[in-house]
Amino acid sequence: MSLRIEVLRTGGVAGMSKRGVVETDEPEWQSLVEAAQPYIADQQATDAAESHARDTFVWSVSVGGHSCRVGDSNLTGPLRDLAERTLREGRVR
Repeated sequence: MSLRIEVLRTGGVAGMSKRGVVETDEPEWQSLVEAAQPYIADQQATDAAESHARDTFVWSVSVGGHSCRVGDSNLTGPLRDLAERTLREGRVR
């Protein structure tokens, strides 16, 4: 089954945004997504505006029908790994 992973990082000192999209069925990506799913579920109830300081990034991570928006300080563990890799390796949109 093919996965669509989309990450949007906004904010920072310059206020720039960066987006990456990966569509894959590779097992390595599937493992990253499975590890990140609990973090996505936990962050769905968190208000990103409450979780980031001025001039930091806000991350929007979407995998299939699940998504979350999280401040940089709350982007941890496998969710950070997935988000950063998607920006690095995903195609820009």
